[in-house]
Amino acid sequence: MTDDIDAASKSRRNVLKAVGGASVATSLAGCLGSLYGGGDDGTQGKKGGNKGGNGGSSITFWTTQVENDRQQVIKELIKGYESSHGTNVQMRTVKEDELPTRISSARASNTLPTVAEFGLSPMQKLGSGGLLSKSAAKDVIDSIGREKFYDGALELTRAPGGGHYAVPMHGWVQGFWYRKSVLEENGLKRPTTWDALLNAAKTLHKPNENQFGVVVGTKKTSFARQCFTPFARSNGARVFDKQGKIVFDSKEMIEALEFYGKLAQYTPPGKDTWKTANHTYLNEQCHLVEYSSYLMGDAAKAGSKMVKDTGFAPHVEKKRKSSFGQVVTLSHFSSASKQKLEAGKKYAEYLMTGDHYVKWLHMAPGGMNPVLKPTAQSERFKNDETLKAWGSTLKDISGAFENIERFGYVEGKSFPKLGQITNKYLIAEAVSRVASGDDAATVAKEQAKKMREAVGQ
Repeated sequence: MTDDIDAASKSRRNVLKAVGGASVATSLAGCLGSLYGGGDDGTQGKKGGNKGGNGGSSITFWTTQVENDRQQVIKELIKGYESSHGTNVQMRTVKEDELPTRISSARASNTLPTVAEFGLSPMQKLGSGGLLSKSAAKDVIDSIGREKFYDGALELTRAPGGGHYAVPMHGWVQGFWYRKSVLEENGLKRPTTWDALLNAAKTLHKPNENQFGVVVGTKKTSFARQCFTPFARSNGARVFDKQGKIVFDSKEMIEALEFYGKLAQYTPPGKDTWKTANHTYLNEQCHLVEYSSYLMGDAAKAGSKMVKDTGFAPHVEKKRKSSFGQVVTLSHFSSASKQKLEAGKKYAEYLMTGDHYVKWLHMAPGGMNPVLKPTAQSERFKNDETLKAWGSTLKDISGAFENIERFGYVEGKSFPKLGQITNKYLIAEAVSRVASGDDAATVAKEQAKKMREAVGQ
């Protein structure tokens, strides 16, 4: 892993300790994609096994939650499942950067788990390789109730040939956080549309007073790609078309890059990262920042006044609405015996039902958001010290899952080759260049050429 991502994954645990470590595994994109050649995100994992291929009296569960406090919660959930279902669950925790090696080792020794909790990149890689059970995912989704899931979350687990590689379990979303009182004082609209965002950034930008109009990612990092994604997608722009050809130099993409360059004029000096967004918002040097739902913990720590005065715009809109975020899945391995898969399905249903699901989500309030609409609306989920402070904002956060999108997905098809582009930070480089004032059309053309070379087109 290069760039500032590895350092961020360590420091962000301190920055976001108000949300229990804030699961850097799912908050920073790109690390695991670089290891898998897969895509847009990062998650965490460790070694485990499904020793003995017969019977369903014991299953192995891999989880990406490596923090001790979270492991204690999961152990309690497992204990409850074991007592009610008579199936033993062997939990194995894994660090993100160890996951590819662990999977390779487990494949070689025939000790893959029955079910595992990880993000979209490993899901894509393993699913496209035939290692995940789509029938198990379908059974769990149908049993829980397909209509209960947010459409965007389900879409990201869809397999190209139909069905789903995995069951979406939880996730985080990104959008624009803003100081409600400041926007109101300046007669500014809610910052969801391109026009509203640009107008707010212009109006609020007062660098001589140490006040900046907006913070979006402008440094060549994964954060810049994350910030730019909903602008591109809201204008109908993609990296790939449905045939898998690079279309980064399309008219729609040039328009999105051009607009992003205009917006970047009103950011703080230098190249901005997630740290800039977090710090300037909390220090009240900027009243409009693009950031993930992990900001909730930090704002709550800053006090109820800041929380009450903070609004969340869950999508960017131009021709259509688009949001960015991460979905963490429950993936069932097809190598497991029929009996173990049956037990694994019941275990997944158990984790996503009632109080069990809420206990899991409360391990990282704001970082782990429900992908099930009834849970998002339930009083049980809202009954948490951090979440209570946010009131109706929770509805906006969960609702963003309806419009969540990634560059690696096109009309139900996933393109793991995106990893070969994101590993080289080619999208982020385009963003950084237009933020520095380079011509959008030239940037799109030159970056598209680099992308075609990266994927062999």
